[in-house]
Amino acid sequence: MKYGEIHESLDPKECLGSLDWGRGVWEYNSFWNWASASGYLPNGRSLGLNLGAGFGDTTAATENCIILDGTIHKLDQVSFNYDPQDYNAPWKFNDNAGRLDLEFVPFVERLAQTDLKLIYSEVHQMFGRYAGVITCDDGEIIAVKDLIGFAEEHYARW
Repeated sequence: MKYGEIHESLDPKECLGSLDWGRGVWEYNSFWNWASASGYLPNGRSLGLNLGAGFGDTTAATENCIILDGTIHKLDQVSFNYDPQDYNAPWKFNDNAGRLDLEFVPFVERLAQTDLKLIYSEVHQMFGRYAGVITCDDGEIIAVKDLIGFAEEHYARW
């Protein structure tokens, strides 16, 4: 990548990323939580998380999953347990099947606010580290430690 005089090389053996691609029709008043992380386990395996709650009708399906070495392991409903009065306090993530038990400890907040009266958005996006355990579809238990990612709370009126 190049930006002006800044050059940055990304090596797929060391760097992972994700694409946030949303499509649909959101209600005028919307609220959601979203969390994501990508990285490598100590043994070199790649791990990604996509967790969400609060947006749309998730009774038939969710976007919740882990991606281990390129294979998606589907999760159902995920709860986001955090203190909306203190976003810097640890967040807890669990699912309704007992396959997800993670703690997220933030180290920095990205706050984005737009207030145009009819249109409003407030996002508290916390960056930090995940730790805990995840159980894959086949029963394999994955220990997670120091996986860097984010978790957010978003309220929008648009």
